Amino acid sequence: MIALFKTQPQPFRFLLYTEWLMLASCGAMAAIEAWQRQSLPIQHILILVSLGVMGWLLPSGKTPIRYLYTAIEIGLIFYGTTLGYLHILPTLYLIVMIRSCFLFDPPGRWIVAGLSLMLFLVHQVQYINTLTPLMLPNVEQQRIWMHQVAEVLMFGLGLFFVGQLVNVLLTERRTQEQLALAHEQLRQYAIQVEDLAAVQERNRIAREIHDSLGHALTTLNVQLQTAVKLWQRNPSEAKPFLEQAQRLGTVAMKEVRQSVHTLRADADREEPLEHAIAALIQEFCQSTGVTVNTEIDLPAILPAQVSKTIYRVIQESLTNICKHAEATAVQVRLQQTAEKVRLIIADNGRGFRFQTHRSGFGLHGMHERVAMLNGTLRIDTEPGSGCRISVELPLEGV
Repeated sequence: MIALFKTQPQPFRFLLYTEWLMLASCGAMAAIEAWQRQSLPIQHILILVSLGVMGWLLPSGKTPIRYLYTAIEIGLIFYGTTLGYLHILPTLYLIVMIRSCFLFDPPGRWIVAGLSLMLFLVHQVQYINTLTPLMLPNVEQQRIWMHQVAEVLMFGLGLFFVGQLVNVLLTERRTQEQLALAHEQLRQYAIQVEDLAAVQERNRIAREIHDSLGHALTTLNVQLQTAVKLWQRNPSEAKPFLEQAQRLGTVAMKEVRQSVHTLRADADREEPLEHAIAALIQEFCQSTGVTVNTEIDLPAILPAQVSKTIYRVIQESLTNICKHAEATAVQVRLQQTAEKVRLIIADNGRGFRFQTHRSGFGLHGMHERVAMLNGTLRIDTEPGSGCRISVELPLEGV
């Protein structure tokens, strides 16, 4: 029920002041005529005050309430004309037209305009009829009729231009509101993009730390475990493993510095991809004793992003083989064509059930890296059947 009688303020203050000026003018003219007639137009004043107060708040509820509001306005003006001053009060239908522009759509506005023009014409005819008993000459009567016709035409033009003016004002206001809303949406989108960029950057750094530092620490842990087992039996045999662990610790520190450096810039790897892969595989073989068979065919230099993704996928795969596979042989095959580059990493380890291990951060990171380059990653594995990782990365558009 409360929503039914909701109100809204007059959107344009200068139109409200214009309405008050028209009401004040009508009140002044009515007061002059009342002074000449030696009577106080209390009812007219109440009508003008009521119309002025109604201009403060416009109904914003359902359409029937708006029609009722407009009908009350028209009724007040029509009632005022029955009390006299017929040539003054009908001009207030312009106020009804102004307010109807805020209450109705264009069809409703022109209905109000047509009704106002028709009532104005009726009032003008009534006004002429009040002059008929004066027995004016035909020439004077023709002048009066011509004058009234001109007033009706001017009033009709006034209704038209008032409707067009308010329509332009409303259109401009809606445009400004839509523009402000669009700016706010753009601001929200910018914030979301900034947050998304920050999340992507954090994920990228997390992948860098996991792929680089995780690999070094995994290998370091293997060396230390071997050294601990040999220390009690033959410390001299444990020494090479401790030295290797020390070297891996240095590598891990280097990887930490490089990962921190990615917070400021993402520098490309300085060494060629073939050399980086060879060093990675050599380190893996020394740490695990696993045989790695490599086939690398890269006739052209790969884009930096592709090279980095391939390196990280190989690194993560070797780390997982070292930690989980218990493999004795690994095959790494890398081939490049004009359209794409294909990487296959296979081992003869114990394999695993992919559906139960697919949520690991390492596998998730590999999927993210490949997806960022619009590539595909496939993992074929079953318990006791080893594991095969296939990656294809397009070279066009990178």
